[in-house]
Order: sequence, then structure tokens, then C-alpha cells
Amino acid sequence: LEMFTGKRPTSELFGGDFTLNSYTKSALPERVLDIVDKSILHTGLRVGFPVAECLTLIFQIGLRCCEESPTNRLTTSEATKDLISIRGRFFKAIRTYRH
Repeated sequence: LEMFTGKRPTSELFGGDFTLNSYTKSALPERVLDIVDKSILHTGLRVGFPVAECLTLIFQIGLRCCEESPTNRLTTSEATKDLISIRGRFFKAIRTYRH
């Protein structure tokens, strides 16, 4: 969540029950572009790229990784699998080459 919002959980913006998690949850999916770090939107995405849809899926994974109860959190392998799936869906031209 920190990487994609550009905000830290310790930011002055957050306090009490208002956390990075609740900030993110409250924005999804309608206001995802309002919470994303603006530098992400200026990385040369092609015209017509479904950025809001892609970011919503990424934020949902982030939220699942930050569940309060450890038993409800995604494992690292599950998160990796989900992120690879998103990469395949939205970035078909990008390939990872292994040597």
C-alpha cells in the first residue's frame, strides 16, 4: 500500500481509526486514482490502458496482505501468484526471461 499510495502508515494524515488500510479501502474502486501516487500515472502507460482497473486489483492484494488477523492474510506465494496474474493480464507484451 505504501508503494502505490506514496504514503506511510505513520503519516500525519493517519491517526486513531483512520489508517493507511482504511484510507485505501474507502477509496476503492471509485476513487482509486485519487489515492495512487501520481508518479505512477506518469510512467508512459499507453493510451487506453485500464489503469484504474489494474490499480484496484493491486490495492486489493495489498489490503489482503495487511489483514489484521494473520490467518486471513495472503501468503507471500499467494500474493506473488496474484501479482503475476495481473502482470499477465495487463502487460502481455512484458516477458520475464530466465537464464
